[in-house]
Amino acid sequence: MPKSRTRKPKNTRPGSATSLGDYERRRRSVDLMVDGLTPEYIAWASRGEDDLSAFAAGQLLVVKMFITVVTSLGKGAPSLRLDPDHVAGFLTPFLDDVAGAAEDEASAVDDQRYVVGTLIDWLSFLEETGRWQGTAQELEAVAEVLDAEAEALGGIVDSGPRADLPQPSEEEAAEFAANAPFVGHALALLDWLGPERETTPDAGLDPDALAAAAERVGSEARAARLWEAMANAELIDVTGGVARPGEGAADLGKSDGLGRLEAQFLGTEIVVAACTDGAPGTPEGETSAVLTTILAAAVRQEPFPLADVASLGEGRTEPGEDLGVEEELGADASLQLKGLSEALVAQIRELEALGLVDTGDGMVNVPVAALDSVYDAVVDYDDELVEEDVEDEDLVED
Repeated sequence: MPKSRTRKPKNTRPGSATSLGDYERRRRSVDLMVDGLTPEYIAWASRGEDDLSAFAAGQLLVVKMFITVVTSLGKGAPSLRLDPDHVAGFLTPFLDDVAGAAEDEASAVDDQRYVVGTLIDWLSFLEETGRWQGTAQELEAVAEVLDAEAEALGGIVDSGPRADLPQPSEEEAAEFAANAPFVGHALALLDWLGPERETTPDAGLDPDALAAAAERVGSEARAARLWEAMANAELIDVTGGVARPGEGAADLGKSDGLGRLEAQFLGTEIVVAACTDGAPGTPEGETSAVLTTILAAAVRQEPFPLADVASLGEGRTEPGEDLGVEEELGADASLQLKGLSEALVAQIRELEALGLVDTGDGMVNVPVAALDSVYDAVVDYDDELVEEDVEDEDLVED
């Protein structure tokens, strides 16, 4: 299977500290506690600036995950107090998990800085609004742990390249996580999977199993892509020739913080699968490369018209440039373009059926609730391709 490019930090439950049932109950309690403070936190963090409100709301997903983990050893209902010893003990493994989800060292450090900065913001909010429920000494001790980690990371960051993207409302985000078509299909496959099933040596499905899975989701191609994406998103564990529900399976389909993250991870992996089909130079590979360009333009809010995608450069796109593939195809360019256009439209229609693309206005757009998912799948990869092209040109000039 292609290497996953999922980058958003994921929480791993504390291994032996608590049972799954205890963890789930605590997580729900933490979600309710933080949700009750969400409007006030957003107002505090954004200082009334609308463009910071969505960023502040996103921070609370990290806050919920960390509080759930760091209070897992406690008894009773969670409170707006953090035990300094528990923070010190859980912070490093939590940040290690964040780093493990990144694709390179630079991204790992940036994600860790974001998490520490978010936790410092949360602690500052509790202090400034008088909501901290521990002692002053405990507050100072927790702040010292976070400040020391921030210093070790070379400082903290509080924004990223996604900050300029449109942000979904709470209702849109919850609806996407719980009811996006690809989420429903994945839940159907998890139901079909049951406790476990045998897999092929490459962790796939044999023909009979693939046909059975296809009955649940509509086609064998869709079942195969979903299976690959679910494995990369850790919704299924495909080790030792057997597939079982993965760590995140219990959260998929829920509209809370972890449910939203699992939907985002899965959406990213579905798009990654679509954008990495086939080897370079093959029809499948060319389709994937152009699809990556189209989706990268969509998340940057510069979508291609679907009609231009279907005609592949017979007219100019507006805004932007044409897809730039004709000159690379040779003498039979018209036939190749026709095949490429048909394949691209089919891929776009499939992603639209899954809830990750929208062509309702004639443009190849990405729904606002799916922007993070598609961004993680295509933007960094597309930038890497541009950098490689520039390097190649420099080599030719030299």
